[in-house]
Amino acid sequence: MTNKSFTIWRTILIAGTVIGLAGIVGEMVWSGDNGKLQGAEVIALATSTKITVDGAVETALGTMAGQVVEAKLEKRGDKTVWNIDILTTEEAIMTVCIDAVSGVMMLTEEKVSGKKPAEVRTL
Repeated sequence: MTNKSFTIWRTILIAGTVIGLAGIVGEMVWSGDNGKLQGAEVIALATSTKITVDGAVETALGTMAGQVVEAKLEKRGDKTVWNIDILTTEEAIMTVCIDAVSGVMMLTEEKVSGKKPAEVRTL
């Protein structure tokens, strides 16, 4: 094999490797289903809970005043949790995480900060 043909094959091999890796990484980054549960996973997750969405919402509203805008069941590490998003009176959106098995509040975090204006005047 000549030096020129060796260089061509090496270039083709490197280019193919780069294109293949770019495709794999691109799929991981741009996948629309990234992090979403599918079919049987959703059923298994829902049947493992002891706390209903109504119970989780009641617990969340007991810790924070406001209006529930979203409630969803998710996995956080090895725990199944209800994430309850609440629009507070200060017009912030807070997420309250409730353990879906025990019903214990695990954490609260501010999702969107917002402050209601002190006074709004209309002319």
